[in-house]
Amino acid sequence: MRPASVSLIAGAVALLMAAGGTAAAADTDNGHFVRIHWYHPGAEHGNPGYEFNRRFRVNAPEVVVDPRFHQRNEPRGNGMMVIRADEDLLQLTGVELYLELWGGHPGTTHKRVTLNGRTTYPIREIGTADHHCTHLYPVIPLKITDLVNGYNAVQFACDTGTTFWGHFIVDEAALRMTLATNHPALVASELDSLRATLDATQPDGTNEIIRLSLQHPDLDPSRIARVEFHGRYFGYDENGDGRFSDWHGFTRRKEPVGILGVVEAPPYALDWNTSMLPDQRDMAARAVIHFRNPANIVFVTPVVEALRTPDRENVSVRLVLAPRVPAPFWSRANNLKSASLFLNTHPDRILAAELHTVVWDGGAGGVENYFTLNGRFIPTAGNGAHDTIYRITSLDPAHLRPGENRVELLSDTDHHGIEILLPGPALMIRGRD
Repeated sequence: MRPASVSLIAGAVALLMAAGGTAAAADTDNGHFVRIHWYHPGAEHGNPGYEFNRRFRVNAPEVVVDPRFHQRNEPRGNGMMVIRADEDLLQLTGVELYLELWGGHPGTTHKRVTLNGRTTYPIREIGTADHHCTHLYPVIPLKITDLVNGYNAVQFACDTGTTFWGHFIVDEAALRMTLATNHPALVASELDSLRATLDATQPDGTNEIIRLSLQHPDLDPSRIARVEFHGRYFGYDENGDGRFSDWHGFTRRKEPVGILGVVEAPPYALDWNTSMLPDQRDMAARAVIHFRNPANIVFVTPVVEALRTPDRENVSVRLVLAPRVPAPFWSRANNLKSASLFLNTHPDRILAAELHTVVWDGGAGGVENYFTLNGRFIPTAGNGAHDTIYRITSLDPAHLRPGENRVELLSDTDHHGIEILLPGPALMIRGRD
């Protein structure tokens, strides 16, 4: 099983867990319900578009009068979307904006969003302004007074900065509303009395498995569409927010990527394999229940804290990052780009190894071995659908070297090819001390 998703809640209750026992969430935190209102393209939803321009594009203002670009279709996008949220705002305890965002042309700056012309929020800078290739899944807490009961205007903007064309893409957006416990929608669907928790059983000794199990004594399993399991821990930063110790994972076209796992049938449980995580003691987990009806409401269980990797005798796991990556880390027109990963151990002492990469896939072009590690081809691209792809590739330790291990990217495309997104390629190494 693999990493976890963006935060649906803020904060958690500290827990204590005896070794080899079961961690249960504190009674003071009973979980909460969130209703999700997604952006829908199309004039019928208040979001007209243009032919051959199906993605939601945000441009710096200068683009509309730039002789190089002003006649293209992309600059016709005005950066405004409408999200319909029919909500009694008095029945909400919180609201946030969630985005699936391609970081944009390297050098773009001052990405921001305004709600209904009321409050403007910065979209946190994560490296785009420094010319890195990025993606981001920000969760922006909003003031309830930013919203209206109905059609909400969400206006995005950016500045050119030091790039040729200030630009980024919002692939998906959602307003996520935390509902009051007595919300009429919960009462009508008989969910207002739901009590569901997550148990995390961690065996004694060196067992690398944490058993996660959803407890839902009062909920008919036939009402559950699926359960997502999310983890917070130190690991590879696959969601690109610059935080390695975090809730892990993201969504792609609204579907989870890189979370611990998804279970679609009872019993709603999974085994979290921690064998390729660095030693740590402050891990956490939670579950998110998706219902068949109402389909746009989820329940977020209380967070289970105080989880840890087991005591490992003469074995450790390390995350190895490149000290420097190209800015931008993309290859076009046979322009080779590379980065180095340095190991201070001999391959004979490595028990298992993984290469982590996140790419924005504009197509591999005509170069057969377009991405290599120490000269060996590593598949990273897809079908060129301009999509974000997170891959974990198991490696033969014999293919690694003490000292420098070189990653190379080569594409012959004239335009967008493969972009290696921050934090760049990384090795996860489990070895003997």
